[in-house]
Amino acid sequence: MNKLTATILDFAAPLPSLIYWDASFIVNFSHAASPFHLACSFFAQRLKTSSTVSFVSALALDETWFTLLQIFIQRDYPSRKFWRVYASDSKVIAPYLYELESFTQELYDDPQIRIIGTRRNSPLEALQNMRQFHLLPRDAMHLAIMRQHQIPAIATLDADFQSVEGITIFTCNPNLLNASSPA
Repeated sequence: MNKLTATILDFAAPLPSLIYWDASFIVNFSHAASPFHLACSFFAQRLKTSSTVSFVSALALDETWFTLLQIFIQRDYPSRKFWRVYASDSKVIAPYLYELESFTQELYDDPQIRIIGTRRNSPLEALQNMRQFHLLPRDAMHLAIMRQHQIPAIATLDADFQSVEGITIFTCNPNLLNASSPA
């Protein structure tokens, strides 16, 4: 396990001025059947009614859409694997697109949420993050985006960011919160 160096706070902690939303957070507040839906919805509402500016990257949206498509197809085709369902008929995603478009439009319409992308040097910074913090590529890219936009905090349920020095993690994941508790 990576050494814990990030500051880990629960969703009731004082809010930062800027925060990045990881896909794990977005999936959980946008999908009512998700295990942490209530806690993530509460935190999203806190953010909405605060002065905190939230950032969602195109990368996080891509990851969220894919995860939600997998959830929806698994729910509606429980005896079959996602890739088998999709490979047999790629149009299977069509009934779910309205839901993806609706929640995405809500993000765009919220004046306190900024949709951001990668920059030319994001992949190089992501590789440095992989080396320094032993992150997998997607998490390393999220961190590169955060740092390029000088965003010090992240809303996530992902424990992989706990090894990252200098960031603050806001979470409701009990395993992550317990890892940050003094022994």
